[in-house]
Amino acid sequence: MNDKSRLNLETVEKDMVQDSFVIGILVSKFNRKLKESLNDLNDLGEIYKKGQVGAFSLKGINRDTQMIRGYLYDEGIWKPSTFSMPDAIINRISLNRKWESFFRKTVGRRMMNNFTFNKWEMYKWLSINSNLSKYLPITRLVNSPQDIIDFLGQYNEGIIKPISGSYGKGIIKVSKHEENFKVEASRQQKQENPLYLNHEELEVYLNSKCKRRKYIVQQVINLYVGKSPIDFRLIMVKVGVGEWRDLGLIARKGSKNGIVSNIGIVKNGDSALQNLLSIRRYEAIETRKKMTQVSFDAAKEMEKYRGCNGDLGNLGIDLGIDRNQRLWIIEINHRNPRHQMAVDAGEDGIYFNSNKFIMDYVHKLAERRGALDEYLPQDCEED
Repeated sequence: MNDKSRLNLETVEKDMVQDSFVIGILVSKFNRKLKESLNDLNDLGEIYKKGQVGAFSLKGINRDTQMIRGYLYDEGIWKPSTFSMPDAIINRISLNRKWESFFRKTVGRRMMNNFTFNKWEMYKWLSINSNLSKYLPITRLVNSPQDIIDFLGQYNEGIIKPISGSYGKGIIKVSKHEENFKVEASRQQKQENPLYLNHEELEVYLNSKCKRRKYIVQQVINLYVGKSPIDFRLIMVKVGVGEWRDLGLIARKGSKNGIVSNIGIVKNGDSALQNLLSIRRYEAIETRKKMTQVSFDAAKEMEKYRGCNGDLGNLGIDLGIDRNQRLWIIEINHRNPRHQMAVDAGEDGIYFNSNKFIMDYVHKLAERRGALDEYLPQDCEED
């Protein structure tokens, strides 16, 4: 074989490697949850045409060989397979520091949502930024029930949330009520009616809660329209070049007299801004622009939380607007934000575009394979 033929063959082989990738989806910690979740991944598997899509759990990873036992998507079917470490990964679960370090060393910066944070970590980090702190409800970490009681002494009421909870689970509202305290729980809990407790009873109640999980206590924001709370989910993902894109806004209306708004009726957020909040059209337009800008700023700031290697390419930003038209950041959802709610709101296009842009972006991450300088630039120190 002459030099020219050898060069042409090497070029073809290089192109073949670059044009076909395995995109991995880290779905769960254990295999049972992985198997239960496969049908929910069909849309991502179907939309990616530039290679294969694999789904796996942490349990399926052999750290020594870096081989994975999971599933590969093949014409509508997830087939049990063994494959090497994917070219790029979409992370959908919480990672401890040990696993974060493992993936940094194996895939580098080719992992979407490559770190996790809880509500308290988000608050601490964003509150340092003077441009973002004004959008955050006052928040305190709960180390003991006394922290909650002290908070109530200062603010009269508070929302108690698990620092790592989701879907409104475990949320409690406590407010002063004459000489006692009124305790309301989110609909996901068995407590259907408010409790009225004295100081000693409240301490016993809070002790039973705080022993099981870590909590924060937070300023109550009046998000009620009529008798139901309303908040907004702004869906944003990175496009192929790594820039954030606002894909759409979904409004969520909670149950009557409920304490959380993230479970209930969903509808298009742009129309809801004007119709549900009863504001003028120009006010709705300005508010919508502000929601986008604040969300972009918050996303970029949170990426700095893990240094220059942080990547949060897929987010759902929960926002609230109180009765004084003040905008609030409620939460940043980064562990598999549920864009399916767009379909529930009749916005199928938002859902389709979110999947398309996610796969386009992670494909761009895969194209970095072998570029070691993309993993740890000279001015970037690993934490």
